Amino acid sequence: MTQKSWHLSRRTFLHGTGISLALPMFECMTAAANNTTALPPRLSCVFFANGVSLPPEKHEGHQQWHWFPMGEGRNYQLTDTLRPLQAFRQDITILGGLSHPLGRLLVGHATADIWLTGGDVRGSDYRNTISLDQRVAMVQGQHTRVPSLVLSSNGGVGYKTRTATVSFNREGEAIPAESNPRQIFERLFQADKSGTTESQRRQLQHDKRLVDLVLESSKDLRRRLGKNDQEKLAEYLNSVQEIERRIERTEAWLETPRPHVDPNSIKLAAKQDAPEDYIRTMYDLMFLAFQTDTTRVATYQISQEDGKGVSDKFPAIALGFSGHHSLSHGGGKEGGYERWARYDQFLAKQHAYFLDRLRNTQEGDGSLLDNTVTLFGSATSTTHNARNYPLVLAGGKSLGFRHGEYRKFTESTPLANLFVSMQQKLGVVSETFADSTGSMSEIG
Repeated sequence: MTQKSWHLSRRTFLHGTGISLALPMFECMTAAANNTTALPPRLSCVFFANGVSLPPEKHEGHQQWHWFPMGEGRNYQLTDTLRPLQAFRQDITILGGLSHPLGRLLVGHATADIWLTGGDVRGSDYRNTISLDQRVAMVQGQHTRVPSLVLSSNGGVGYKTRTATVSFNREGEAIPAESNPRQIFERLFQADKSGTTESQRRQLQHDKRLVDLVLESSKDLRRRLGKNDQEKLAEYLNSVQEIERRIERTEAWLETPRPHVDPNSIKLAAKQDAPEDYIRTMYDLMFLAFQTDTTRVATYQISQEDGKGVSDKFPAIALGFSGHHSLSHGGGKEGGYERWARYDQFLAKQHAYFLDRLRNTQEGDGSLLDNTVTLFGSATSTTHNARNYPLVLAGGKSLGFRHGEYRKFTESTPLANLFVSMQQKLGVVSETFADSTGSMSEIG
């Protein structure tokens, strides 16, 4: 059927008017929406360090402050820790018992590195693998200006076994995370003011020639190096090739205007010394990037393992407790489990804020949450126990995810099975991920 001239696509309307907020589906947009094969699928993964408070059964706060719910299946009961997620009961699945088999052999604080990879980083020969978000970005990132958004409260990459990022590229190298809200916003939504489009294109072509020169020169150099130096050169060239891919992407999107988003709509001045404002601003940035289809894949590492970086101070600033790492070691002290759990509750509250924004934004016949799957959790149950990861899967009903339950698994089911199902529902044609043994039919 030929689309009539007055049948507007929602995206055209948003770009044409410079409006960034979600619009209702007007009748004149219906035909265009029906003419679209599918709304874009999205993935968000949010990590926090140091595990969660799990008071033993003999402890008087067990039923109130244990992170995992009481009971299981559809009749589970949330404790106070995850009470902020109660309003999303039909949109979430709480997962227990899952972990990466190779991660069980690690000291708990090393597991942020493999939360989304399932890789083997034991020993001095550290070799990680691609993370789930980057696997999805290889498919969905072809359609967006930014292939993936990698965020963390501390920024950068940290260091091996204590990374400040949970995203790893196809070579298993850590992808630096961004932590400055204003800089992130400007990169996503503000046009390059360095010159005209034509001058920018000339600069990009100049940069490409430099990259080509480096790659060509390396061919002769590789033949004259020993094995160890060849490996170092390969790592260097991977970085160069990544620069080449970025240049090509920038050039491809040069003629496409960025969506207009009012910088006053979020708290871009938020700093880590105000954790609630800061964490919510990072969630807002992911939300706006999804809403405008600037990216379809985002990760956010709220805190770094082992008390590293400014994020360790979040519980002290927000709730008047000790640092996060110290808090996670103080469960046995009087009131220790409750203090730790109250910070877990604080984090759940911030994630509920994100889910609420997604659910209250209309998209097609449903919401943005229906087309976005989120994974929220840690890679340790308690601070040094790399088993039974606390995980909350949410959203993605339009992608085929089923929710409303607390599901317990045994260690015979690796976490990578969940990733197989997630990647498949997000457009990746693959039956495997890391050490998976199959998919996870329980989630949809």
